Amino acid sequence: MRYALFLAAVLCPAGALLAGEGDAPRPPRIGAVNIVRVFDELEEKVDMNAELRQIEEKRAARLKQLDDQIRELEKTAKLLRPDSAEAKENTKLLEDASREFRSYRDATEDQLYNKLYDFTLGIYRKIRDEVQAYAREAGYDAVLRSRDPEVGDLDKDLRPRTRYMELNRRIDAQGLLYHSPALDFTDAIIKRLNDKYQRMKTEKERLAPPKPPTPAPEKGTEKEKPKEPSK
Repeated sequence: MRYALFLAAVLCPAGALLAGEGDAPRPPRIGAVNIVRVFDELEEKVDMNAELRQIEEKRAARLKQLDDQIRELEKTAKLLRPDSAEAKENTKLLEDASREFRSYRDATEDQLYNKLYDFTLGIYRKIRDEVQAYAREAGYDAVLRSRDPEVGDLDKDLRPRTRYMELNRRIDAQGLLYHSPALDFTDAIIKRLNDKYQRMKTEKERLAPPKPPTPAPEKGTEKEKPKEPSK
């Protein structure tokens, strides 16, 4: 407390002196951005989600293939005499298939989350840099992170404990309880980032090597069209 009073005694005369030299200092200009909405409405995120779905579908198909193979080997094991050579060979195949399933599952999961990590970090940095650039251009002194003020729109099918924990998490995340809509420039950030992304995609497509032309079908391979019946 004494330290705070000492600072006030030192800083106040200096502040009064500066204020007396000219006009009163202008009030700070504060802005607000809803980072979650920016993330959700970025076209780059839409494209990335589509790419991740393709990766996940391919992964799920391969895992199902390996799982079906394991189930077939397990069925075969029940039909063989435990001490037979066929049973031993089947056991080896089952162990190999199970090992491949676990290895592929874990490795591809790590790859998927590494991709998500890199993408999320990259997007956050782009948002942060765009917010800082916009704030400097518009003369903002500080930018606050806003969120949707509604915290109770939770799925009623969730277990009571899960709903309660999620409600507490949302309440804890509410760092800004109110701000005037005039302070919010979320839409401007979304537009600037989407415009930049579209320009980047257009330039990437322009520089991409042309696709090879589709080869014409060889003579004799085309199916003859059925003749129309004579009238």
